[in-house]
Amino acid sequence: MERLSPAVREQVRAEIAAAHGREVSFVARPDAHGRLVEARPVARGTVDAVLALPGIAQRGELLLHNHPSGALEPSGADLSVAARLHDGGVGFAIVDNDVTDCYVVVECPRPRATTRLDPFDVAGLLAPHGPVARALGGFEDRPSQRDMAAYIADAYNDGGVALLEAGTGVGKSFAYLAPALVWARENGERTIVSTNTINLQEQLVGKDLPILARALGTGEHSPSFALLKGWRNYLCLARLEQARDARGSLFEDERATELEALAAWAGQTSDGSLSDLPDEPAAEVWDAVAAESDLCTRLKCPHFEQCFLFQARRRAAEADVVVVNHHLLASDLAVRMASDNWQEAAVLPPYRRLVLDEAHHLEDVAAMHLGAQVSMLGVQRLLSRLEKNGRGLLPTLGAVLAGRDDLLSAASRDLVHQSLFDALGAARRAADALFALLARRLDAEPGPTPVLRLTDDFARDDVWAQGLDVALDNLLLGFSRLRDGVETIADRLSLDDPSERRAQLIAELRGVVRRLDAIAVGLTAALRPPAGVPAAVRWLERRGRKTPNVSLAAVPLDLAPILKDNLFDRVETVVLTSATLAAGGDFGYLEQRVGLDLPPSRVRAREIHASPFDFPAQCLFGIPTDLPEPRDDEPGHDAAVARVLVELAHASDGGMFVLFTSHGALRRAAEAVRGAIGGRWPLLVQGDGQRDQLLRRFREAGSAILLGTDSFWEGVDVPGRALRVLILAKLPFKVPSEPLTAARLERLEARGLNGFTHYLVPNAALKLKQGFGRLIRRTTDVGAVVLLDRRIVTKRYGQLILEGLPPASRVVGSWQDVRRACEEFFAGHGIEAALGAQG
Repeated sequence: MERLSPAVREQVRAEIAAAHGREVSFVARPDAHGRLVEARPVARGTVDAVLALPGIAQRGELLLHNHPSGALEPSGADLSVAARLHDGGVGFAIVDNDVTDCYVVVECPRPRATTRLDPFDVAGLLAPHGPVARALGGFEDRPSQRDMAAYIADAYNDGGVALLEAGTGVGKSFAYLAPALVWARENGERTIVSTNTINLQEQLVGKDLPILARALGTGEHSPSFALLKGWRNYLCLARLEQARDARGSLFEDERATELEALAAWAGQTSDGSLSDLPDEPAAEVWDAVAAESDLCTRLKCPHFEQCFLFQARRRAAEADVVVVNHHLLASDLAVRMASDNWQEAAVLPPYRRLVLDEAHHLEDVAAMHLGAQVSMLGVQRLLSRLEKNGRGLLPTLGAVLAGRDDLLSAASRDLVHQSLFDALGAARRAADALFALLARRLDAEPGPTPVLRLTDDFARDDVWAQGLDVALDNLLLGFSRLRDGVETIADRLSLDDPSERRAQLIAELRGVVRRLDAIAVGLTAALRPPAGVPAAVRWLERRGRKTPNVSLAAVPLDLAPILKDNLFDRVETVVLTSATLAAGGDFGYLEQRVGLDLPPSRVRAREIHASPFDFPAQCLFGIPTDLPEPRDDEPGHDAAVARVLVELAHASDGGMFVLFTSHGALRRAAEAVRGAIGGRWPLLVQGDGQRDQLLRRFREAGSAILLGTDSFWEGVDVPGRALRVLILAKLPFKVPSEPLTAARLERLEARGLNGFTHYLVPNAALKLKQGFGRLIRRTTDVGAVVLLDRRIVTKRYGQLILEGLPPASRVVGSWQDVRRACEEFFAGHGIEAALGAQG
């Protein structure tokens, strides 16, 4: 039998000819008879370089390469490569340059039959006397955890989508990780686990997966796992080296000192990621040394083998479970959509099994990654990479060229000084003019952080006549001139001196230009969208108190068809889980938002696994009905929040979270209560420190009061007596005028649906459930939740929201009734009031 089909034979022969007869490596796919019917070139050069490429071939494929000598006897390097590939289920073969002879060193393993998981066996792994319990020593039996694991095992067996809400205490991470690891052991297939928060990622990789790997490992198979982050999270050794060489032209003394500290850390860290640094460097320093996809020279880089990023990607390519965040998953999806690559590695290794934890964030994260965003500070920072105060890439390039006296270098030096610096100055002036006009336009909008939605009417806004049209054209022209000049110099220098240092400098310059091109696309999409493009939501906003930053965004309006076509219809098994997926017991809201309009046979499960905690005994839920409504009397409601906060602090002796829906309400409350509580309890206010620092201080104090907004409503875990009271200032409705929210409401109304009922209410229900879940985290936790928004019992929609909350003991009445109930509850659970508590 001919091992290569005629089409593959011709393709391989043509690629070898194009490489002037040198070695080329291909990944080929055999048919059922072992004949190679598809091939794609993957590397040029010696075959051992292929091993450095993560996820280069999948199980059942074959690596094919040529021997220019015509001798097909495998070399020592060939045999070493073949052995390593065989461990991953990949074959290996050699051909001559004419592709007339083919020698198969290792046959492709025949696709093995899928080994189905027994759901009862998988659930048994988490039983009281199972292997996980033995590995842990002490183990709390969680029947709902075993039920969830069994549902997920079924989804792995038959494919499809499983929607599994898991209340606090179910132990959902073990419930999805155990089936994933067993599936990998039995079928050699990885699972991608995507989360929204860093805390959960660290829990999975630092705690849960090591426990399960110990429990489920066998003599023949040790489960493997890896954490993979985005490019810019990793230090690039080549860029670090270049930045140190040119630090005099790149940085001032203080920043140069930070650079040297990074160099010292680089020699000690095994991870090489930003989160591993004891102190985060200045943004401009990290910008100069962070790994960048469009700057990376990959196999040509002298640091490739030691590269932190590619080490992480190689670990991910070989791992049974790869943990990522939703942002990286969305980036991978965007790359696959743009390149129509659904089989090979992209940002992530190829995958057919996906777990989405904290899945309620998927829509918003995907919207931002599949759209475009441009900020004033981002443009300024990028232009400063080229030159700022006599330092940057252009001065460095000028210094390199000044060291050569040939005509080509002299001409390039003239181009830098006469053209590129001029183009940079023009772009900088145009950017300043454009963002100044946009900032003045935002001044007409209300609030400290104004937002302006850019509808079709914006094309007729006065700001265009004031010069926005000219400023935008000038900025795009400046970017174009910079691109043309950099490309001209890069082409000249690539021919004249292909040295490694110069190649890296050229890559840096080209990388900046590619980003300028991306900014140009974003500016056009937001300010001057071309006709015929899919509907997008566009807006302009200014954020930041210390350094105000004007930014623009254009994101897809309807994510449902995008996610359905490119994720849920393509990935064999998808598990969506969270403590908050169902609004009022119904998954319909989530399904509509993220594109789960699928055939019934494709949705394997819709299950709510309730929390195992004894909420009636552990938690009191108070709803005062005599406080002003926040919508009708904001000052009155603010005063009531402050009064309740102080009185409850006396009743519980602190130990309190107070969650708000806006920064303004938070600041007003902080100002109102500072004097009333004096120094009696530590008052921790969001914005006065990093989130993790505030939480650490809260845990350590034991009686602190923490005021927070959006980022504290979820992903916060404070078990024990440090947190015993949770005040929710109001129902967490989205602001209807926010651009994305307004556009989504309009779209529902255009379809004849009530936007409040179909979007705002279920969204608030999920958010409230997240906030409520901050209090009771363990079976030993006790405390009170007080919601200072009577609409939950006076409005018809309130019942739907209440139905989704845990079944805590509930008291509804006047504030004095609720306060007395809280005091009795605290006394019954040994929570003592502060000395001298108010009567």
